[in-house]
Amino acid sequence: MQSMRKFTSASAQRSVLARRPVAQVRAFMGTQSKEKAPVARKITALKTKEETLAEVSTQFDRWNSALATLDPKKVAALYAEDGVLLPTVSNKVRTSPEEIEAYFTNFLTLKPQGKINECNVRMLADDTAINSGVYTFDVVKDNKPAKVQARYSFTYKRLDDGQWYIVDHHSSGMPEVIGNPELEEVANQFELWNASLQTGDPKKVAAMYGPGAVLLPTVSNKVRTTTDEIADYFTAFLKLKPFGKIDASNVRILAKDLAINSGVYTFKLNKDGKESLVQARYSFTYKKFDGKWMIIDHHSSAMPESEEKKLAEITALFDKWNAALQTGDPAKVAACYAPSGVLLPTVSNQVRTTPAEIQDYFVAFLKLKPNGKIDDANVRVLGPDTAINSGVYTFDLVVEGAPTQVQARYSFTYKKIGGEWLIIDHHSSGMPEKVEKAVKAASDKTLVSA
Repeated sequence: MQSMRKFTSASAQRSVLARRPVAQVRAFMGTQSKEKAPVARKITALKTKEETLAEVSTQFDRWNSALATLDPKKVAALYAEDGVLLPTVSNKVRTSPEEIEAYFTNFLTLKPQGKINECNVRMLADDTAINSGVYTFDVVKDNKPAKVQARYSFTYKRLDDGQWYIVDHHSSGMPEVIGNPELEEVANQFELWNASLQTGDPKKVAAMYGPGAVLLPTVSNKVRTTTDEIADYFTAFLKLKPFGKIDASNVRILAKDLAINSGVYTFKLNKDGKESLVQARYSFTYKKFDGKWMIIDHHSSAMPESEEKKLAEITALFDKWNAALQTGDPAKVAACYAPSGVLLPTVSNQVRTTPAEIQDYFVAFLKLKPNGKIDDANVRVLGPDTAINSGVYTFDLVVEGAPTQVQARYSFTYKKIGGEWLIIDHHSSGMPEKVEKAVKAASDKTLVSA
């Protein structure tokens, strides 16, 4: 196929990428001349990284648009000449343009249209990127519309023509239900229910509930036992423009024509023009009526751990970080940051993007015997495993044997990884209206690092 490009034939290049931890490889790794000022180099590189990440994010839309043409050649043309496809519904690994095109010749008969539910875009090098997450396809099978959710990883390479091509595409069914068509069908009922929410029509949502269905809603004490009562609840709820996403699910077949899906979901809501995320526990019990799954019991309840408790947990993370400072051990401080964490420190121009670089910064900073105190905090929970704390803090320092205080602004962004909250982004900056002399002294004499 003439439109395809070969992304590399050098095994050495592949081996270099393979042994680099993804979290530690950054887009601004380009070679720079020694004559250029360090600050200018970083600013230029960072801007390039942001632009490139945005460009990579649009590649899925480009691929999805090719699907909409129903032309397998146009889809296959987005893959590099030696691109590899590990498709969702075929055991065969496709390693040539002809094999990739052949797969899409069959897949496109389903008239697929994809939508990303969750994505994670990262730069592996200046011309290499990866986007992985979860997507859902609207398909038409046996003349009936259906939704299919899967996990994906697209690895992209920018070739000499300036275009991004797919060098590796791995798509896999959701592991909890894969291989069991009945479980997959039950799991898909949430997507259908969520799609009915998007219509904004309470009657269409209520139509998902079967005869004698019961709804125990999240934000109403009233148990709804009739179609009219269920529609009445959604009349109010749909004003918030809810969009749901399952965080954890457990699908089981209880008996013939009877199943249950229970777990945790998160809704994006819009109230008074402000978006918010609300997480809750759910149980959907389904029964088949005339061959169609319908909800006969829907119980939704707020997470029992209060928002106040979660906010307090996030607030306490500063104390944990500050306690690490008191040990005087830069390794213990760096351990508070995620492997892919980024530090933009107060008194160094260098953006620290690896555990080693973060630890190196604290080697110098800890010589000042810092002890921090928050003056103004703003803690927000952004999602089930993401939170931010931003505000103003003050450090007691010892500079040349003399005690001093330095105030700065901060933003800590946290992510829960393996059950532990870690810092994924820490931005600290001097107070813009007044630069303290102590900061300048500390910067000039102690903390400047390349």
